[in-house]
Amino acid sequence: MESQGQTISRGVVKIGGAKGNKYDDLIGEMAERLRRGERWVLVHGASSFMEDLSKELNIEPKYVTSPSGFKSRFVSKSDLTLFRSACCLFSVSLVNLFGKFGINAVPLYPPDSISAIATRKDFLRVLEGGKVRLMRGNYSGYITSFVNEEIYSLWEAGAIPILPPLAVADDGEFLNVDGDRMAAAAAASLKADVLVILSNVPGLLKVPNDANTAIRRASLKDMPVLENYALGNMKRKLLAVKEALEGGVGSVIIGDSRQERPLNTALDGKGTVLCRDFMEAAV
Repeated sequence: MESQGQTISRGVVKIGGAKGNKYDDLIGEMAERLRRGERWVLVHGASSFMEDLSKELNIEPKYVTSPSGFKSRFVSKSDLTLFRSACCLFSVSLVNLFGKFGINAVPLYPPDSISAIATRKDFLRVLEGGKVRLMRGNYSGYITSFVNEEIYSLWEAGAIPILPPLAVADDGEFLNVDGDRMAAAAAASLKADVLVILSNVPGLLKVPNDANTAIRRASLKDMPVLENYALGNMKRKLLAVKEALEGGVGSVIIGDSRQERPLNTALDGKGTVLCRDFMEAAV
């Protein structure tokens, strides 16, 4: 495991967009690492910005749950336009934060910049009243490939790429994609040493809301056990972990964004550290 005193060749950080996440300390320590030659990509969500915009416009969000237990917001055509605005607001705030540390941050937005290629989900299977039904008109998708050339170009120019959870479909349509899985796709494409997923929880917990039950180390073979502990959005994070590790990423850490130095704290092993294989992995 890399510690804060060691250099990482390339890494990806995903920060959630929900309220309760902190960013100032993270941006400061990422700036330190960038100045000493490390290469990073920052992927972000936009949920709190989306919620605020929806309230301002008196739009009631619609959330759905899949038969497998994944909860997500249903994104209509008009919601997608609003979501793109929310992503832009977050990206701009991150650019300004990096600018305070003298770092050039560049958001990669389609269609000018294309990173993730996705396929639209023609319909969603949702669970309502104990029954499964199909919902159409959703503008979300799943990532099928990732284009990394522009990221390498920005790295060569000394900048940090910022990726919103937006992808492009084969027909040129914009799609909302899951931010954790976007980060996993980016990390796998770049063969990153590490993917750090920061959220407002201290890792994967055996008992909800009890930080003392955080699982510290695990490997791919432990996934069936880990899935038993994953609730809510953690289910999707574990799916992203699996995709990243199977894609060749060295390790994935689920860390706490509320720590004073969240990135270094995560890299020092304080969170849930997952690798393809641990000699003594335990859950």
